[in-house]
Amino acid sequence: MPHRPTPLDWLILIILVAAWGASFAMSKHAIAHLDASWVMALRLAVAALVLVPYALLSGAGITASAAAWGKYAWLALIGYAVPFFIITWGMYFVTSGVAGLLMASIPLFLVVLAHFTLADERLNLPKSIGFLLGFFGIIVLIGPEAVFTFSLSGDELKGELAILLGCLCYAVHGVSAKRLGFDHPVKQSAAVCLLAALMGLAFAVVYRPDGLSNVPLSGYMAVVGLGLFPTAIATLLAYRLMARAGPSFVSYSNYLVPIFAVLLGAVLLHEKLGWNILGALVLVLSGIAISRITPRRKDLIS
Repeated sequence: MPHRPTPLDWLILIILVAAWGASFAMSKHAIAHLDASWVMALRLAVAALVLVPYALLSGAGITASAAAWGKYAWLALIGYAVPFFIITWGMYFVTSGVAGLLMASIPLFLVVLAHFTLADERLNLPKSIGFLLGFFGIIVLIGPEAVFTFSLSGDELKGELAILLGCLCYAVHGVSAKRLGFDHPVKQSAAVCLLAALMGLAFAVVYRPDGLSNVPLSGYMAVVGLGLFPTAIATLLAYRLMARAGPSFVSYSNYLVPIFAVLLGAVLLHEKLGWNILGALVLVLSGIAISRITPRRKDLIS
């Protein structure tokens, strides 16, 4: 029986949206001063430095069986080290509008993967309509003209493909986390971030050994912010929410994050809000509501 999201689930989702939505501005600042490999590695290292002591002090610990560490290693690779690097690298070559549109592909990837791999996440008509409405809402938010800005050659194409690959990694991570089972959220978050940090630091040292030279303090502060909020705190919340409500529910955040980012820009940077913001919000929220409808058995897509 699928879990029906509670008010607490929705609250956690909103906090995740805020944390992940703020990451774009911090990432843009960080990659202006650091190579993408070091942004990824230091972000994960900060998260590990926060989560591991917290796990030990809280009593959750990080002691686990060999099988559990194997699971953590896979989740660290596919959900953190690889997508953090390739999405950050891809942002060198594409506009923020195109990047936002591409990130909205995560729920579409995930709903298809979940249909074939998770018995309680089967694709049905309401869910299909809901996810398509959400995707259309993001197009309305960014502007239909953004669809025609995709490049078919050069560095832009490389950036677009990198971000899409990172989105696919996130989807695989969500399905993998559900299939492999959840341990204590604090223990799992700490262990996964620790392994991802070790992977990231090893890669950065080999890939760009000179990557930390002449980096201003503001660059490091941006990485610390990325490690604390969109990584450490968001990881704790995301694993708890996936265990409670499933990866498809968590994936709604990828529709709401671009809207949050635009609203945040209006509040902090006094950017103008247009009709498309309200239209996108209505479409996204309508899509989420429709996708949560429990269909009759005959409506299931086989």
